[in-house]
Amino acid sequence: MRILLISYYFPPCGGAPVQRWLRFIPHLVRFGYQVTVLCSEHGDYPFIDEALCQKIPPQVQVIRVKAPQWHRIWQKIFGKKSTIPYGRIPPKKSLLTKLFIWLRINLIVPDLRVFWNPAAYRAALSELKTKPYSTLITTGPPHSSHLIGMRLQSKTKIRWFADFRDPWTDIHYLKLNPPLPIVQNIHKYLEKKVLSRADYVLIVSKEIADSLPEGNKLVLLNGFDPHDFEDTKYISSNSFRIKYVGQFTAGQKPSLITDLCKTINREFQLSMIGTQLSSAEVQELRQSCINTPVLKGYVSHEQAIQEMVDADLLILLVNDYEGNRGMLTTKLFEYLASRTPILCFSPPEGAVVDILSQIDGAKVFSYNQISNAANWVDSLPLGLRCNGNIDSYSIDKQIVTLAEALSR
Repeated sequence: MRILLISYYFPPCGGAPVQRWLRFIPHLVRFGYQVTVLCSEHGDYPFIDEALCQKIPPQVQVIRVKAPQWHRIWQKIFGKKSTIPYGRIPPKKSLLTKLFIWLRINLIVPDLRVFWNPAAYRAALSELKTKPYSTLITTGPPHSSHLIGMRLQSKTKIRWFADFRDPWTDIHYLKLNPPLPIVQNIHKYLEKKVLSRADYVLIVSKEIADSLPEGNKLVLLNGFDPHDFEDTKYISSNSFRIKYVGQFTAGQKPSLITDLCKTINREFQLSMIGTQLSSAEVQELRQSCINTPVLKGYVSHEQAIQEMVDADLLILLVNDYEGNRGMLTTKLFEYLASRTPILCFSPPEGAVVDILSQIDGAKVFSYNQISNAANWVDSLPLGLRCNGNIDSYSIDKQIVTLAEALSR
């Protein structure tokens, strides 16, 4: 069986957008599927991680289609050192930045990657005419990719799976920066149409699945790859090491970490790994810690895994916005696999709470429970490792669900 996966993000793109399918693909190949990936070439990627290309099985054909490079236009306007906001609106914005963001949210639907669609559609149609494919999969965000899938399904009658790594109309940045009502209605119309037309809709959590319109929905967790942790080892230290690994997205509050650090009584070393902060946020963070925090830029996925394992506490922030109960990031499952204690700030109910409540050494606090969280951190012994059965969250289990859907 041949599968054509359309994903705007794919290695050498780094970061969270590529991890889900980069984990699934090797298993699909092992199950006997022939996989072709159609992705953007020189797209607007949040990070570059060349090492991830080594995880692509040699049997996988990768078709790269040139994409508009909006970051170049952005840098011409705002300076070479500026970057397009990815998943998070800057805390302090100039009037010009506010204008550009307003135009982006209200005039470009569903997202900025939609300008890649014509070229991607032509390349995908050509590929489908060349070889006998059984299944087409589109993954989003960007949810504009699903519009390519819907058009290809209509043209070729191929079986189509739409994969939702995040909500569409309820995605965090649209909830926190609401577009005009007419634009919201367009999003809802497109979302409903995609779910009604797709043969299967793969969704990262039950809560998000329940919030989406009617469709043939199947929950498929992100999971973690046990092989990523085979060569990692916790190295003890005299210092209590607290780490946050990854970017901030809309609704995640750096101030929670700042306030926590101010309240903790024990001596500790804070590290922020691959996190972009404003100068004001960096200053506030430094003022909140007795020891100067370690601020590392983007690191390879392999290095990020080692950072998670080689820590005494990992911080997880669930985005604070209406409809956040289904948030299940890729990072959560890697945190679990690291066996490092986890402190999570989240609403009192939701998918994250359900999972972490089963793990000894993981604790969830609401956004206003800073003192309670600090007291818990003060009580943790140095070198503690988490217990709990996490096998059901491994990619080995998730791939069975996917393979069963593909075989129907």
